[in-house]
Amino acid sequence: MSLSRNRYSVETRNVYVSYKLIVILLIVSLIVSISLVYEGSIPIDMFFVIAIAIAYIVFMRLLVEVGSKTIYKLKVERIYPQPIIEGKDLTIRTRVYNPTSIPLLYVELSDLYPSLFKLKKGFNVVSGLLPAKGYVELSYTVEPRIGTHVFSGVEIVVKDPLGIFSYKDIIPNSSSRVRVYPKPYPIPARALHRWITTSLGLTKSRLRGIGTEFMMLRNYQYGDDYRYIDWKAYARTRKLMVKVFEKEASLSLIIIVDASPAMLYGIVGKTMLEETVRVVSGLTSNLLARGDWIGLAIRSNKPIFVRQGRGRTHYHRILNALSEIKWSREYPDYTIASLLKKSLLLVPKRTKTLFLIFMSLDPTGYARDYILEAEITSLLDAINKLTLLNHSAVIVSPLPELYELQMLSGIEAGIYLTSVVKGLEKTKKYVHLVRSRGVHVIQVGPTSLLPRLINFIENYRSVIT
Repeated sequence: MSLSRNRYSVETRNVYVSYKLIVILLIVSLIVSISLVYEGSIPIDMFFVIAIAIAYIVFMRLLVEVGSKTIYKLKVERIYPQPIIEGKDLTIRTRVYNPTSIPLLYVELSDLYPSLFKLKKGFNVVSGLLPAKGYVELSYTVEPRIGTHVFSGVEIVVKDPLGIFSYKDIIPNSSSRVRVYPKPYPIPARALHRWITTSLGLTKSRLRGIGTEFMMLRNYQYGDDYRYIDWKAYARTRKLMVKVFEKEASLSLIIIVDASPAMLYGIVGKTMLEETVRVVSGLTSNLLARGDWIGLAIRSNKPIFVRQGRGRTHYHRILNALSEIKWSREYPDYTIASLLKKSLLLVPKRTKTLFLIFMSLDPTGYARDYILEAEITSLLDAINKLTLLNHSAVIVSPLPELYELQMLSGIEAGIYLTSVVKGLEKTKKYVHLVRSRGVHVIQVGPTSLLPRLINFIENYRSVIT
C-alpha cells in the first residue's frame, strides 16, 4: 500500500509519524542536556518522566497499529433516496459500522462524494470515537449532476489523542456507483398551444390518408380510388364524393448524443451536454406520448444503445440510458460515424428514419483541428450511406461560446465575444463544409435549442406525411 507523504509527517511502515514526536524528543534531550551541564547528573524524577514518555509513545504506536488492522473489518452503508433526479438536493447518510470488540479512540472519517457534486449542506467529514459494536454516521446534502458517478469510498484516519501517529486508508468496499436521471425540459406553452390547435395533437398524430377512422367527405378528383366513392352521398347529391380517412403520422427517430469532452463547455450544471440531455428527455417524452418511434445512441466512454420503441415504458429505458453517461476528459476510442453505423441496427427495415445527431462543430472542443476534420469526414461518409437507404440526418450543433457567455455580462461579455471571433469563423467554415454535402445543420444556443428542434421536427413530419 502506498500512502502519500505530506509536509507535516513522515511515513514509517504505512503509519504516519508526526513531527510532534521529533519535537517531544528534542525537548526531552534538551532538558537532559541542561541537567548534565548544571547538575552533572540526571535526577531520578527525570528517569520516571522519560520512561513514561517512552511508554506512552510505544503504547500509542501499538494502538494505531491495532486500529490500522481493524479498518479492514469495518462496514459502510450509504443511504440515499431513489431515484436520484438532478435539480433536487440529495441528502446522503453514510454509516460506518465497527463490528469488532476494539474501539477506535480517535478517527477522522471523510465520505469521498463525486467531484462534480456540489456540497450544499452539512459536512462529509466527522471525527471522534468509533465505538466497538457501534457505528458513526455522517449526514450531508449535495447537488447531483446528470449521469453515472462514483463515491470513491470512505477515507479513514486513525490517530492517537496527541496526533503523534496516524494511519490513513480507504475502507474496503466503501465505494458505490450512483445514477442521476435528467430533469426533462418542459415544452414551452406556445409550442403546446400550436400542437393542440393543429391537426397534429399531443395524444395522437393523425393526417388525412388511408386509414381505419372516417374523417370527412370531399369532391371526387381525377385519379381518386373508386373504392372510396360514397354512393349513398351520390344518391343524395348527384355528385361523386370520396371518403377521407385518418392515418397515423408516426415519426421514426434515432437520437445520437455525443457525450465526449467536446460537449462539456459551459458552466457546470448548464454545459452543452447537460442542456442537450434535458432537451432530449423532454422532447422524447412528448414524442412518445404521440405514438412516435424513438431510439437512442450515446457516445460515452462506451457506446450506449436503446432500440426503437414507444410508450411510457420505453421512455424509462431512454431515461436509464441518459443516466448512464459518464463524465470524462478523455475522448472515446471510436467515432460518431461508427456509432451512427451501429445505430442502423436499431431501425426496422424499410422504415424512413430521421437521425438527430447532437455534436459540436466548434474546434474549441477538440485538442487539434484535424481531429474535428476527421470526425466530420467520416460522419459525412456515414450519412451518405444513410441517404442511400432512404433515411435522413440532421446535425444539431450547440455553440460553446453561447454557453460560456451565460456566466458573463456587460463589458466582460463584449471582451469575450471579441476574443472568440476567430473560433466562430472556423466553426462557420466547418458548418459550410457539412452543408455543402447536403446535410442540414441547426446551430443552437442554450435558449434556442428546444424551440428550434420542435419547429424542425414538426416541419419534417408534415413533409414526410
